[in-house]
Amino acid sequence: MIKYLYIDDEKDKVTTYIESLSKDSDLSIDFQQAQTLDKAFLLKNLKNYDGVLLDLRTDQEPDEHNNISDFTGAEWGQHLRVLSTNGELDNDVPIVLFSTDAKLQQTYFRDLTSNNIFDRFLSKDKTPLNAQRKLISLANGYKEISKEKDFNKLLKIDTVNLDPRIFSRFSVNDIPAHEYAQMILKDLIYAKGVLINEKYLAARLGIDKESSTDWENVATAFSAAKYKGVFSDGWERWWMFEIDKKFHEISGTYLNYLDAKERIAILKEKLGLANLNYPEPIDKNESYDYWTVCKALGKPLDSHEAFKVYTRSEPKPWQEYEYISLHALLEESPTIQQKNITIHPIDKEKYTLKRAMYNK
Repeated sequence: MIKYLYIDDEKDKVTTYIESLSKDSDLSIDFQQAQTLDKAFLLKNLKNYDGVLLDLRTDQEPDEHNNISDFTGAEWGQHLRVLSTNGELDNDVPIVLFSTDAKLQQTYFRDLTSNNIFDRFLSKDKTPLNAQRKLISLANGYKEISKEKDFNKLLKIDTVNLDPRIFSRFSVNDIPAHEYAQMILKDLIYAKGVLINEKYLAARLGIDKESSTDWENVATAFSAAKYKGVFSDGWERWWMFEIDKKFHEISGTYLNYLDAKERIAILKEKLGLANLNYPEPIDKNESYDYWTVCKALGKPLDSHEAFKVYTRSEPKPWQEYEYISLHALLEESPTIQQKNITIHPIDKEKYTLKRAMYNK
């Protein structure tokens, strides 16, 4: 059983939140009201937990004695990180932000400094179906990292195949487990580039996953490329360099030389699979040279026909930009607001020109 400590200043809906996260799972959650939380409590009790859930604003609501906490969730999170780094805590654990969409939009998405504290965020308004799996994966991953600091073993791959700059920060000793965890999560798993998710895999292979009944057979053919390292039980990913290598073994050529129609034809012939289809371009696009996925629509597209999505920090050398399609922007897809998507400044003029063509 994995145990999380949930810290919040609001007590009213605690039972509902806890049930939504822990129902029918190997996850147990205990509540601690923020107004009575202090360092002594953390030093004494955190060793009994595998992770922490923190509300973003723990300094707003009074308790039954009219006491209000002096600290926000970000400040409590930072305090926990400092205690771990200084060796005052027996265990280093994941810290997950658990707050409302309104608070996330107002503060978390605007404040880059607090992003470095949390391993993940979850919305109270709509808890994802896979939240339990991810919380358990984070806890187990931290335990593994606390025992093992060799990236070859943590990632289950020979890191000579990866950009050495990924690991340069870790050439010195005594780096806490949470820094290893956050690098793996935020620089590799959450980012697009070295690792890709299933939607990107399908796009790069040129396959319409939903209409292709042989998709699982294709995934099996590329199973050697699947990420099997720490946190892989929470996030399904594939090594892009291994995908390239496997496709070259199958075809004698490379994915980025071909469009989706050509990739599909090769996979059908070489793997003996008939039920594979390529996706048609998103409305207002023409290219079948799929390499990325529209962040708003979740559909494949050619990045040359798309617009870079703004992120608060620029992608690192081994990472890629995310993109949004013209159609999603012109139709004002609801996902744009839900995911807080804005066009990168470098592509704003490009979008203005494209939009003008359709507004004539």
